[in-house]
Formats: sequence, structure tokens, C-alpha cells
Amino acid sequence: MVHDFFFSTLTIHHNTKEQTLDLTWRMTAHDIEHALSNQAELKLGSQKEHPKADSLLNRYLMEHLVLFQEDKQLGWKWIGKELDGETLYCYLQVENVGTPNGLMVSCTLLQDVFAEQQNLVHVEGEKMPTRSHTFIRGSQPHTFAW
Repeated sequence: MVHDFFFSTLTIHHNTKEQTLDLTWRMTAHDIEHALSNQAELKLGSQKEHPKADSLLNRYLMEHLVLFQEDKQLGWKWIGKELDGETLYCYLQVENVGTPNGLMVSCTLLQDVFAEQQNLVHVEGEKMPTRSHTFIRGSQPHTFAW
């Protein structure tokens, strides 16, 4: 399926009680399948879904999302994925984060495949306003501050 709109939305929610960043990344399923087609046919959500689809997706996300706080790169654990029609949701979690303040994000998802790709990142937390930034091809990392 061809379309003219290349967009993803990443919501990073800070859970104060658990001291985690809970990431929900929404993207077009066939775009990510296209990006990974040189590695495997993912066939997401089908009976023939690739057995390593989760690890292939996670590795691709690691190449295209970098999180830093206090000069330290943050890693995440893969929670899972859901397919809703043409939309893929990927769930990730970063542990031991006391505050999202000063979180530096670099997001290049699918920009290696689609020059028009835009990635909107929201950072939110309890009792704090949501901050948002849109990454286009060539964007510099962005630091979220309150």
C-alpha cells in the first residue's frame, strides 16, 4: 500500500511511582515491514509472522531511538507489540528514571527509508505538562525540560 503521509508518534510517559519511562510507539505496520524487508519478511499479525519479529523490531528501534539523561544512554526492555489494522504499537520500558526532566531524545525511525518521515515525540508525566517535539530527517537531538 502506497501513501503520502509518513508519520510515527512516540509517547514517553514517566511513571513516578514505578520510576519508569513507559514508551508507546505508534507507526504504520507496512512501513516498518518495508524498512526491515532486507532482513526478513515480518508478516506482522499473520499466521506466518516471522518468529523473530519482536527481536528484529526491537533491534531496529534501538538503531533509531536514542535516549540520554545526565550524559548516560538509557536502555529499555521490550514489552511487546500490538497490531490494530494498519497501525503497529510497540511497547518499551526504561527502568530507574526518577524524572523525565533533561531527557535527550534522538529519533530517526524510518527516515533511512522515507525522506518525508516525521516522528512526533511526546514526553509526559504526572503533574507536569506534556512536552512535544517533531523530528524530521536531519534533526538534531532534542532535550525535554520543564
